[in-house]
Amino acid sequence: MELYEQNYLQLRLLIPDLKRAEISTDVSKVPGCLPLYMQVIEKSPYTTTLRLTYRFVSANGRSSRASAEPDLMLRVYHDARTAEVVSGLIHGQQHVERKTRGLDNSWRLNRFLYKWLRYLHFRGHHFELPESSDSAR
Repeated sequence: MELYEQNYLQLRLLIPDLKRAEISTDVSKVPGCLPLYMQVIEKSPYTTTLRLTYRFVSANGRSSRASAEPDLMLRVYHDARTAEVVSGLIHGQQHVERKTRGLDNSWRLNRFLYKWLRYLHFRGHHFELPESSDSAR
């Protein structure tokens, strides 16, 4: 659980207002780095499901699923203040989908997330979410 808590803290540094994020796709651009894509897929009062990835462009200028690496689907539990990888693709490996709560793939994916989030923060990636119409009142 400590790793999930650390991932939550690192994710909050990357996306401070994650709890109020709307279903959308945002991009963090840092000079000298690949653009980082965040896609909020699902929202509920206590969880947010999102995807973090880089997108590599092929020679013909089009992006495809195969050109997104690392490609992690995350679930954030706001009430428990934890974040875990639900599925993911790590460079040079096949897509790993967690079907159970087993530790085999879970540890590897969540450990990778921890290291990647620290790297992203170090490089200066950050998502500032636009003000919602509710907060303007």
